[in-house]
Amino acid sequence: MRLPAAVAAAALLAATSCRTAGPAAVPADPGRTVDALATVLAVRDVAWSPRRFKALFRGEVSASAGLTVRGYLALFWDGESLAWRASVPLAGTPRSGVIRRAGSEASELFPGRLAGADLLAVLFGVPEEPPSGEGAFVRGGRIELKLPSGDGRAVLVSPSGGVTGLLFPGGVSVELAPGDGLPRRIELKGPEGRALLTLESYGGWPAGEEVPKG
Repeated sequence: MRLPAAVAAAALLAATSCRTAGPAAVPADPGRTVDALATVLAVRDVAWSPRRFKALFRGEVSASAGLTVRGYLALFWDGESLAWRASVPLAGTPRSGVIRRAGSEASELFPGRLAGADLLAVLFGVPEEPPSGEGAFVRGGRIELKLPSGDGRAVLVSPSGGVTGLLFPGGVSVELAPGDGLPRRIELKGPEGRALLTLESYGGWPAGEEVPKG
């Protein structure tokens, strides 16, 4: 191979490798880390404050090997447990269930079988568990703050000061569009498939109003 061709090939290989590997991670500046922590804690205080709400998401789930399923997901939160009902089985066979704040087993609502606390973090847009500033780093402009529970759990904070991503065990990642009360858009990706939720409605859930049957 002539020298110019070899140089061009090496440059192409380097560029391809960089695109494949994704943006490199660098340690976060202490000042930015403090700001990111403050952002997450402020969002957490609002999301996990005492409240009752009901919400409706338009949903789409694509299994890694299977058809895309579309439907609606209704949520009812009383401050301690989240009742959910799906118009179609968004993942697996259950069409309804309850996720408790005090702890629930893994749910099949989305691909990846997230633990109850992780699933609540996805739907609320932020985990109840506060993150740590230790070992924070920047990747693609966002600061990644690890959660003390470990296993790869982390919160991603954008340069503009919003919680825009979450990381969970098993290679599950979530992209978020923050909203008023709940995220406007939730996109979950993992080895088992993808789920996309778009918020249709959100409001208070009066005490005494039951979760609809059927």
